[in-house]
Amino acid sequence: MSAGTPDDARVPIAASGTRENAHAHLDPIVAAERSWGNRITKDWHIVDHHFGDWLLTLEKPFHVDRLRETFVFPGTIRLGTYARRSDGSGGVRMCLGDQLNLMGIEAPLPADLPAVNAEIEL
Repeated sequence: MSAGTPDDARVPIAASGTRENAHAHLDPIVAAERSWGNRITKDWHIVDHHFGDWLLTLEKPFHVDRLRETFVFPGTIRLGTYARRSDGSGGVRMCLGDQLNLMGIEAPLPADLPAVNAEIEL
């Protein structure tokens, strides 16, 4: 949270979606990113049909400071940076993930952040 932004001025993000829309709790984040100039390059889709992992991809890096100022996140939602896997697969990226419900929003890694596996405080 940035200084001067009281908790009651921020929008709480729910811990999960609905039966009809599994990613409904993350949709306000996507809407905010779009309003700040980001674009969806790949809309919500199931990545792993066995586990039911959902993923959405954004064109630009997350607006981390604005997300902190706008929302209150439950402890199950985390933001992190990710390097390539040891086998060279996977891309360098950021991911805002719901660890409880196996879904996330990924975005490119900004040039000023290192390509390592690390959590970013929300």
